[in-house]
Amino acid sequence: PVVYFAVSRSVGMTNNRLLEAARTHGAGPTQAFLRVTLPLTLPALAASLLLVFAMSIEEYGTPAVLAANADFPVLVTGIETRLSEWPIDLPGAAILSMVLVGLALLAFHGQRKLLRHHDFAALGGKPAPMAQRSLGRWRWPVLIWAGVVAGLATLAPLATILATSFTRTLSGGLSANNATWQHYQHLLAGAGEAADSLMLSLGLGLAAAVLAGALGLAVAWCATRTRGKQAVWLDALSLLPNTLPGVVVAVGFILFWNHPWLPATVYHTVWVLLLAYVCLLLPYPVRYANGALRQVSGSLEAAARVHGANTLQALWHIVLPLVMPALLASMVMVFAVASRELVASLLLAPAGVQTVSVYIWRQFEQGSLGAGMAAGFTTIVLTGSCILLAMRGLRRYQQL
Repeated sequence: PVVYFAVSRSVGMTNNRLLEAARTHGAGPTQAFLRVTLPLTLPALAASLLLVFAMSIEEYGTPAVLAANADFPVLVTGIETRLSEWPIDLPGAAILSMVLVGLALLAFHGQRKLLRHHDFAALGGKPAPMAQRSLGRWRWPVLIWAGVVAGLATLAPLATILATSFTRTLSGGLSANNATWQHYQHLLAGAGEAADSLMLSLGLGLAAAVLAGALGLAVAWCATRTRGKQAVWLDALSLLPNTLPGVVVAVGFILFWNHPWLPATVYHTVWVLLLAYVCLLLPYPVRYANGALRQVSGSLEAAARVHGANTLQALWHIVLPLVMPALLASMVMVFAVASRELVASLLLAPAGVQTVSVYIWRQFEQGSLGAGMAAGFTTIVLTGSCILLAMRGLRRYQQL
C-alpha cells in the first residue's frame, strides 16, 4: 500500500497528455511507459521505496514472531533483547539503533543520487482530468494477478480472523456447537473497555493524520524549495523516526519526558501517544509530499509572488491544491497505521487508558482469542470504511 498510494497519486497528477503526445510521435505502449511514465513517477516511486526499506529494517512484530524460533536474529530483535532481558544493556541497544539509522541514511543518499538527474516537473498549471483507457489484452492477466495477490494477502487472513471471532474456544474448531455471537455482542453494546479503546484509537489516528500531514507538508516544502545543506539535513532528519524501532522511540520518550528539569510533561497523558504517533509516522507525509512537490514547477509560485501573493498565500492557493492528492494519501496511511499501533502504545499509554491494539494484545495474553479477533475484525471494518470514504473524497477532488 505504501508504494501503491504514492505512485497512483503521482500518475493521477501527470494524467495522459504526455503519453498521448509520445504515442502521436510514434512511440509504442512499452516505449511510452519507459520514456514518459516511469521518469515522471520516479520521485514518488523512490520516496515510497525508501519508506518501505526504512519500515522493513525497523519492523519488530514479524521477525519476532516468525524468525525468532528459526534462529534468524535481526537488528530489531537484538535491540528488544537488550532492553527486555536483565541486565538491561542501554548502550548496546543504542549502538544497534545507530546502525539502523546509518542504513537508512545510506538509502537516503542513494535516493538523492538516483533523482539527481531524473527530476522532472510535470505540472505547470491546473492539472487536467485523468483519461482512463482499456487494458485490452492485458485485462484478464492483470485481474487474475490482482485477485491472487488480494486473496493471499488480504482475503485469506480476514477469513481466518472472522472465523475465529465466532468461535467459543479455539480447541473446539469450526463447528456449530462452538459458534457464538457473544464476542460481538459485547462490542456492540457500546460500553466497556473494548468500545472505549476503539473510539480512542480512531480519535488518535485522525488527530495524528491531520497533525502529521500539516507538519509533513511544511517540512517537504522547505526541503524541496530551499537550497543549501540545511534543506538536505532537514529532509534526512524527517526520515530517521521511521528507521528506529517503536520500542526505541518509546523508551526515548520515557527518558526525555521524565527529566526533572522540565516545567511540564505530557507523560501519563494521552497526548504522549499522539506525539509518539506523529514522530513515528511523520516520514509518510514528508516522503509523499516530497515526491509530489518535485512534479510541481516552481514557476507557479513565482508567478503568484509576482502578482502580490506572499509565501503563505502561494502555499495555500497554489501548492496545496496541486499536492493534495498525494498528501491525503499519506494521511490515510498515517491514520491506518496510527489507529492500530502497538509497541509505543504498550509502553506509553497512561494507567487506565488503552488503545484497541493494546486491548487486543491483552485479550490474546489472557487466552481470549475470540474476543481479540472480534475486536480486531471490528477495527478493520471501521478503519477500512474511513479509508474508503477518504479515497472516495480524493477521487472527487481530483475530478474538480
